[in-house]
Amino acid sequence: MSLAQTRDACQPTDLTVDTSAGEFTIDWADGHRSVYRLAWMRSVCPCASCREDRRQAEADPLRLAVGPPPDPKVDSAELVGNYAIRFTWADGHGNGIYGFSSLRASCPCSTCNQVEPGDLLGS
Repeated sequence: MSLAQTRDACQPTDLTVDTSAGEFTIDWADGHRSVYRLAWMRSVCPCASCREDRRQAEADPLRLAVGPPPDPKVDSAELVGNYAIRFTWADGHGNGIYGFSSLRASCPCSTCNQVEPGDLLGS
């Protein structure tokens, strides 16, 4: 794949958050479409505190979380430069920056990945 093709593969042309379906859709410049479940995106939030929580949960599977689970409903979304998107979730959390290259590498479609990745690839 050439540098231009790689760049196009990670450049979105349209972003849609469908709160009623619980989905986030990206149409990419190379013609591909990725549809992510918002619940999955909230569960793999790439911010430092969420990553640390996941690391600790893996290290101690008997560790119990206190409080309600993360809310996968989106209150708002904003572009971060031309390389990422940040969501503010209904539970007030809004620190995670989801890079487009990581989202493209984590595309859950059967062409890109045989199973939905457990975490954002490349983050």
